[in-house]
Amino acid sequence: MADGEDRTGGVTAQDVTASIEMILGFTPDAALVDYHLGLGFPDRFALGKYMMSTDMFRQNHGWRTSHPIFLGDRVYAHTHRGERIFLVPTDVDLTPTLVDGRPFEPHIEQAVTNAVRAGDTVVDAGCNIGYHTLVMAKAVGPEGKLFGFEANPEVYRLLHATFMVNHFTDFRAMGRAELFNEAVADRDGFLTLAVAPNNFGSGNLVTDDPMSDFGAEYTKRVQVKTVTLDEKLAHVPKIDFLHMDIEGAEPLALQGARELLARSPEIIIVTEWSNHMMRALADLPAHIAWLGAQGFRFWRIVENGWLRPVEQENLIHLPHCDIFMSRIDPPTTYTVVSA
Repeated sequence: MADGEDRTGGVTAQDVTASIEMILGFTPDAALVDYHLGLGFPDRFALGKYMMSTDMFRQNHGWRTSHPIFLGDRVYAHTHRGERIFLVPTDVDLTPTLVDGRPFEPHIEQAVTNAVRAGDTVVDAGCNIGYHTLVMAKAVGPEGKLFGFEANPEVYRLLHATFMVNHFTDFRAMGRAELFNEAVADRDGFLTLAVAPNNFGSGNLVTDDPMSDFGAEYTKRVQVKTVTLDEKLAHVPKIDFLHMDIEGAEPLALQGARELLARSPEIIIVTEWSNHMMRALADLPAHIAWLGAQGFRFWRIVENGWLRPVEQENLIHLPHCDIFMSRIDPPTTYTVVSA
């Protein structure tokens, strides 16, 4: 706008089109232009300010609408993508990262983004506060479905609140996303969940095996309900994507999902892989052999969400990492690099 030009005479259709193209990144149709003209912006400055206040702008540019706010038992913040999220104030893992506006586990975030499509049915076992779960819920869209499981009741309260303020679920934990305050395992029942007070991402199931107790720093203990995916999702025809981060209980979760896996031949699984933690809860060589017998192939998820092939016999030697599993080749959205 030139100096001295009148800024009070409203905006034109060309102004609206240019504003949407430059700020939101797409060309509007005539109906959308007419809608914005009907809002009665006094000048282009008001129009531009409105465009930069939209959810689309914040999501496109990763802007947060406000600084993190301490609310007593939780911190209200935004992810770098713009979604609202509630954090655990005392946590020293996820909370500092997200308060700083940084991505958490960006290789997993990219792997999830590459896999999940609109209309998919997906499962997140071990949602925690829902950082990666939000990516999945947004990706499946209004026609898709997400089933999320979080065992820790303290964390589950924040997860549910996060999904309510993002309009992915309602007060009953129903909607595009259905959330469950339960642990996924190989049988229905109850087990002890051990949690380190300063690291809420590390809660693990404790069984009768002493190896499953990871140490004295896990001072918080709570009894949680365990469920199988076969029983919980018996009504679901198939699932397209499964994400697991459940501190060694991944073999139990898959054993409790035999029927679901059988009717989901093209399922993609993205999972944490920790030989040490899984050995505490399962016969790891037998589990790996079973996965191979089910037709799964394996890739390690590396930087940028790229995939590096891993032979089945080498899984037992991997360091702590994240694995992509599928019975078919990865989608073309992934970059596969040499072993």
